[in-house]
Amino acid sequence: MPKQVKVDAVAGLKDKIGRASALYFIDFTKLGANDFNTLRRKLGESKVTVRVVKNRLALRALTESGVPADIEKLLTGPTSLVFAGDDPVAPARTIREQMRKMVALKVKGAYLDQVLYPADRFDFIAALPTKTELRGQVVGVLEGPIWGLVMSLDGLLSELVWVLDQVKDRPPDAAPVPAPEAPAAA
Repeated sequence: MPKQVKVDAVAGLKDKIGRASALYFIDFTKLGANDFNTLRRKLGESKVTVRVVKNRLALRALTESGVPADIEKLLTGPTSLVFAGDDPVAPARTIREQMRKMVALKVKGAYLDQVLYPADRFDFIAALPTKTELRGQVVGVLEGPIWGLVMSLDGLLSELVWVLDQVKDRPPDAAPVPAPEAPAAA
Protein backbone atom coordinates (compact mmCIF):
# COMPACT_ATOMS: atom_id res chain seq x y z
CA MET A 1 0.00 0.00 0.00
CA PRO A 2 1.56 3.34 -1.04
CA LYS A 3 2.46 5.77 1.73
CA GLN A 4 -0.05 8.46 0.66
CA VAL A 5 -2.89 5.93 0.70
CA LYS A 6 -1.94 5.00 4.27
CA VAL A 7 -1.76 8.66 5.30
CA ASP A 8 -5.21 9.26 3.78
CA ALA A 9 -6.61 6.14 5.49
CA VAL A 10 -5.30 7.31 8.88
CA ALA A 11 -6.73 10.79 8.31
CA GLY A 12 -10.12 9.32 7.39
CA LEU A 13 -10.11 7.12 10.49
CA LYS A 14 -9.10 10.06 12.70
CA ASP A 15 -12.03 12.04 11.32
CA LYS A 16 -14.48 9.20 12.08
CA ILE A 17 -12.97 8.68 15.54
CA GLY A 18 -13.31 12.40 16.29
CA ARG A 19 -17.01 12.39 15.39
CA ALA A 20 -17.86 9.11 17.15
CA SER A 21 -19.44 9.13 20.60
CA ALA A 22 -18.10 5.61 21.24
CA LEU A 23 -16.07 2.92 19.50
CA TYR A 24 -16.72 -0.82 19.55
CA PHE A 25 -14.13 -3.36 18.43
CA ILE A 26 -15.56 -6.51 16.87
CA ASP A 27 -14.00 -9.83 15.91
CA PHE A 28 -15.79 -11.13 12.84
CA THR A 29 -13.36 -13.97 12.08
CA LYS A 30 -15.89 -16.83 12.04
CA LEU A 31 -18.83 -14.73 10.90
CA GLY A 32 -20.24 -15.44 7.45
CA ALA A 33 -20.47 -12.67 4.87
CA ASN A 34 -24.29 -12.65 5.00
CA ASP A 35 -24.27 -12.36 8.80
CA PHE A 36 -21.70 -9.56 8.68
CA ASN A 37 -23.80 -7.69 6.11
CA THR A 38 -26.87 -8.17 8.31
CA LEU A 39 -24.93 -6.71 11.25
CA ARG A 40 -23.86 -3.72 9.14
CA ARG A 41 -27.43 -3.16 7.99
CA LYS A 42 -28.84 -3.35 11.54
CA LEU A 43 -26.21 -0.94 12.82
CA GLY A 44 -26.72 1.33 9.81
CA GLU A 45 -30.40 1.70 10.77
CA SER A 46 -29.15 3.50 13.90
CA LYS A 47 -26.84 5.75 11.83
CA VAL A 48 -23.81 3.82 13.00
CA THR A 49 -20.81 3.21 10.75
CA VAL A 50 -19.03 -0.17 10.61
CA ARG A 51 -15.60 -0.39 9.04
CA VAL A 52 -13.10 -3.22 8.69
CA VAL A 53 -9.71 -1.73 9.53
CA LYS A 54 -6.05 -2.56 9.21
CA ASN A 55 -4.83 -2.83 12.78
CA ARG A 56 -1.64 -0.77 12.36
CA LEU A 57 -3.45 2.08 10.63
CA ALA A 58 -6.25 1.97 13.19
CA LEU A 59 -3.72 2.03 16.05
CA ARG A 60 -2.00 5.06 14.56
CA ALA A 61 -5.31 6.89 14.04
CA LEU A 62 -6.54 5.99 17.53
CA THR A 63 -3.39 7.06 19.36
CA GLU A 64 -3.17 10.29 17.33
CA SER A 65 -6.79 10.93 18.35
CA GLY A 66 -5.92 10.68 22.04
CA VAL A 67 -7.07 7.13 22.72
CA PRO A 68 -4.77 5.42 25.29
CA ALA A 69 -1.97 3.32 23.80
CA ASP A 70 -3.22 0.16 25.52
CA ILE A 71 -5.95 0.10 22.85
CA GLU A 72 -3.37 -1.97 20.97
CA LYS A 73 -4.45 -5.12 22.84
CA LEU A 74 -7.86 -4.90 21.11
CA LEU A 75 -6.29 -4.63 17.68
CA THR A 76 -5.23 -8.23 17.12
CA GLY A 77 -6.55 -10.37 14.31
CA PRO A 78 -9.28 -9.21 11.95
CA THR A 79 -10.97 -6.18 13.48
CA SER A 80 -14.04 -4.25 12.60
CA LEU A 81 -14.61 -0.86 14.18
CA VAL A 82 -18.11 0.36 14.99
CA PHE A 83 -18.35 4.15 15.19
CA ALA A 84 -21.32 5.18 17.35
CA GLY A 85 -23.32 8.23 16.30
CA ASP A 86 -25.22 10.49 18.69
CA ASP A 87 -26.06 7.75 21.17
CA PRO A 88 -23.01 5.85 22.47
CA VAL A 89 -25.07 2.98 23.95
CA ALA A 90 -27.48 2.21 21.09
CA PRO A 91 -24.88 0.29 19.01
CA ALA A 92 -24.02 -1.89 22.02
CA ARG A 93 -27.64 -2.96 22.29
CA THR A 94 -27.82 -3.76 18.58
CA ILE A 95 -24.56 -5.72 18.75
CA ARG A 96 -25.77 -7.65 21.80
CA GLU A 97 -29.04 -8.45 20.03
CA GLN A 98 -27.14 -9.71 16.97
CA MET A 99 -24.72 -11.72 19.16
CA ARG A 100 -27.72 -13.73 20.36
CA LYS A 101 -28.48 -14.65 16.74
CA MET A 102 -24.88 -14.97 15.53
CA VAL A 103 -22.80 -16.97 17.99
CA ALA A 104 -19.63 -16.36 15.96
CA LEU A 105 -19.84 -12.59 16.54
CA LYS A 106 -17.46 -11.50 19.31
CA VAL A 107 -16.79 -8.13 20.89
CA LYS A 108 -13.15 -7.38 21.67
CA GLY A 109 -13.87 -4.26 23.70
CA ALA A 110 -15.14 -0.70 23.60
CA TYR A 111 -13.92 2.85 24.02
CA LEU A 112 -16.61 4.99 25.60
CA ASP A 113 -16.41 8.32 27.42
CA GLN A 114 -12.59 8.25 27.27
CA VAL A 115 -12.48 4.87 29.03
CA LEU A 116 -11.29 1.62 27.49
CA TYR A 117 -13.57 -1.32 28.35
CA PRO A 118 -12.50 -4.95 27.83
CA ALA A 119 -14.88 -7.49 26.29
CA ASP A 120 -16.06 -8.74 29.69
CA ARG A 121 -17.56 -5.27 30.42
CA PHE A 122 -19.58 -5.18 27.19
CA ASP A 123 -22.79 -6.43 28.84
CA PHE A 124 -22.48 -3.60 31.37
CA ILE A 125 -22.34 -1.05 28.54
CA ALA A 126 -25.22 -2.66 26.65
CA ALA A 127 -27.35 -2.51 29.82
CA LEU A 128 -26.89 1.26 30.20
CA PRO A 129 -29.88 3.43 29.27
CA THR A 130 -29.81 5.10 25.86
CA LYS A 131 -29.98 8.88 25.48
CA THR A 132 -33.68 8.67 24.71
CA GLU A 133 -34.33 6.59 27.83
CA LEU A 134 -32.29 8.99 29.97
CA ARG A 135 -34.25 11.95 28.64
CA GLY A 136 -37.49 10.15 29.49
CA GLN A 137 -36.24 9.45 33.01
CA VAL A 138 -35.27 13.10 33.51
CA VAL A 139 -38.68 14.24 32.29
CA GLY A 140 -40.32 11.74 34.65
CA VAL A 141 -38.27 12.98 37.59
CA LEU A 142 -39.08 16.61 36.80
CA GLU A 143 -42.73 15.93 36.02
CA GLY A 144 -43.71 14.93 39.57
CA PRO A 145 -42.76 18.19 41.33
CA ILE A 146 -44.03 20.30 38.44
CA TRP A 147 -47.36 18.43 38.48
CA GLY A 148 -47.62 19.02 42.24
CA LEU A 149 -46.94 22.73 41.75
CA VAL A 150 -49.55 22.97 39.00
CA MET A 151 -52.14 21.21 41.14
CA SER A 152 -51.36 23.49 44.13
CA LEU A 153 -51.68 26.59 41.99
CA ASP A 154 -54.91 25.24 40.50
CA GLY A 155 -56.30 24.68 44.03
CA LEU A 156 -55.32 28.21 45.09
CA LEU A 157 -56.89 29.64 41.95
CA SER A 158 -60.12 27.71 42.62
CA GLU A 159 -60.24 29.07 46.17
CA LEU A 160 -59.64 32.60 44.89
CA VAL A 161 -62.49 32.27 42.39
CA TRP A 162 -64.79 30.93 45.16
CA VAL A 163 -63.92 33.85 47.47
CA LEU A 164 -64.43 36.38 44.67
CA ASP A 165 -67.83 34.84 43.87
CA GLN A 166 -68.80 35.10 47.54
CA VAL A 167 -67.65 38.70 47.75
CA LYS A 168 -69.46 39.61 44.53
CA ASP A 169 -72.81 38.24 45.82
CA ARG A 170 -72.46 39.77 49.31
CA PRO A 171 -74.34 42.97 50.17
CA PRO A 172 -72.01 45.90 50.86
CA ASP A 173 -72.75 46.02 54.61
CA ALA A 174 -72.60 42.23 55.35
CA ALA A 175 -70.03 40.54 57.61
CA PRO A 176 -66.85 39.11 56.01
CA VAL A 177 -67.06 35.62 54.46
CA PRO A 178 -64.77 33.02 56.11
CA ALA A 179 -62.26 31.37 53.79
CA PRO A 180 -62.80 27.66 53.06
CA GLU A 181 -60.76 25.28 55.18
CA ALA A 182 -57.96 23.41 53.49
CA PRO A 183 -58.45 19.63 53.46
CA ALA A 184 -56.53 17.82 56.18
CA ALA A 185 -53.36 16.07 55.02
CA ALA A 186 -53.57 12.29 55.16
